[in-house]
Amino acid sequence: MININEFPTISELADIENNFRVFAGPGAGKTTWLIQHLEQVLKYSNRLGSTRKIACITYTNVATEEIRNGLKCDKSRFDISTIHSFLYRNIVKPFSFLIANDENGEMLFDIKKLNGHDEHIPHNDKIRRWLVTIGQMNKKNYNLYNAPENKQKVIEELASIDYSFIGENIELVIRKHFGAKIPQNNGELWIYKKKYWHDGIMHHEDVLYFSYIIIQIAPRVLEFIRNKFPYIFIDEFQDTTELQTWIIRRIADKETRVGVIGDLVQSIYKFAGAKRNDFENFDLERIKNFKIEKNHRSTKKIINFLNHLREDIIQRPTEATIEGNEVRLLIGSIIDVKIWLERNGFSNVFILTRKNDVANQIQNEISSKKIDLLKEYYTFDSNSSRVKVIHSILMGYKYYKNKHLKDALRETLKPLLEVKADINISKFALRKFAIKIIENLDDKQTMQKTLFDYYDNLWEDVNNHLGLRIGQKVTKGKVRTFYENNLLSDLLPYIKVDTKSDDLIRTIHSAKGTEFENVLVHFESLIDFEKYVLDVKKYLDSKEDDARIYYVGFSRAKRNLFINIPEVNDNIKSHSKEFELELLYIN
Repeated sequence: MININEFPTISELADIENNFRVFAGPGAGKTTWLIQHLEQVLKYSNRLGSTRKIACITYTNVATEEIRNGLKCDKSRFDISTIHSFLYRNIVKPFSFLIANDENGEMLFDIKKLNGHDEHIPHNDKIRRWLVTIGQMNKKNYNLYNAPENKQKVIEELASIDYSFIGENIELVIRKHFGAKIPQNNGELWIYKKKYWHDGIMHHEDVLYFSYIIIQIAPRVLEFIRNKFPYIFIDEFQDTTELQTWIIRRIADKETRVGVIGDLVQSIYKFAGAKRNDFENFDLERIKNFKIEKNHRSTKKIINFLNHLREDIIQRPTEATIEGNEVRLLIGSIIDVKIWLERNGFSNVFILTRKNDVANQIQNEISSKKIDLLKEYYTFDSNSSRVKVIHSILMGYKYYKNKHLKDALRETLKPLLEVKADINISKFALRKFAIKIIENLDDKQTMQKTLFDYYDNLWEDVNNHLGLRIGQKVTKGKVRTFYENNLLSDLLPYIKVDTKSDDLIRTIHSAKGTEFENVLVHFESLIDFEKYVLDVKKYLDSKEDDARIYYVGFSRAKRNLFINIPEVNDNIKSHSKEFELELLYIN
């Protein structure tokens, strides 16, 4: 691992025309530094002219808003967004005509229906159509989606489809395996993807792929990007994928100055295709390396504990940092520990786990939380366009509640724009109706409607006021039963948007990019605690993310950090002082 301690500390970049890498640990104030640097470039650059912009690429929409709101200058001179939004707006959308047909002249993507990019949630009807197609192609009857015990496995595996370099070629791969035995040796995954493309549906991962294809077909697209953006800065670069790195390197070949910021030890998205080595090995002409060593987030006690876990960068407290409480190792069951925390005045503690099923298990032990209703919804209703109407509208409402009004309107408009077709309706009329939908959802009585009643009323309302048919009505069978048995308010908690959640029990991955006053990191076994705390330095540089995941979990804590293990042994007892841990037995 790179010894970051050897790099100079950065406060302000003297030469804005250098490419750079900034290594910064948790709580280092990367966002604050990045905002200051963006303002410096705007102030001192002589290459921007009156029309060129500075691009800033972040990992989440939350970070995008944070940076945009923090700027104290002309915000119109910046393009601040996620990598997917940036590439979609600047490459995929304007040059979409290049992906309309494949090299044989056959339809590749129905660009007339292209309307943004969505999370990849497999649609029941497309899975069935795909299985019929590949069954005819391979002269085989595929029953893998008919068995109830295998259905969810198929959905989870297909949802994890991504692109990867295999040699010099891009191939589709399944990132998460659950034993579904999905066929993929004869181009089956490409056929699956085309079921969506031919309907004009683009997933987030497709944005990167089609950007790659467009650049390969027309390399001059890079000149367009370079001319528009003489500076591109990328946050959380440790989470970049190989396709992202490939694209950024091509842009940076000429003229455009590139700066990347990240932390190798916070790279925890291997399952999503992230290549931490891309940050470690990222090299451009005239590139400079820097570090930010301060930790503005945590107490001195927590910072000391974090420094025991890694050697590549030693974090230092600020002048305002308080001493704080010892990091406490709570020994006992998670239920007993939670009761102890509440009795001792720690009622608002965020419980973080490495695995999603463990988070769900803890949630189930503490409450009566049901299975993921959204996934069940997509499974029950084979009419994916109807499901997308409800999904998009509820996403819009969640964005609205989190004060992301632009995103709220965009999501709510999606089902209306998809059926607009040849009907002449003004954008103003559509936007006005979308606002009406959002305001209606803000009524508590609306949220208590069944999915059936809400969709039926919405269908009639859209048809009467706009003359549009947003999808088929729900009439009979198991689908109708599902719609009648579930309320809008039942489904809403399972609608995910890229905003800060207030769930007290969550995975460490979902907590990335956040910070909390009080954090408890839960370990299922002593083996994991011994490996990823006592012997963590052996594993931090591993290809696997496990050790780094726990480090990210620990570093979310601002004021109090608790660690929970089910029991204790002599090895842990003897090493607890070395890590400045206070042991507490919870009965």
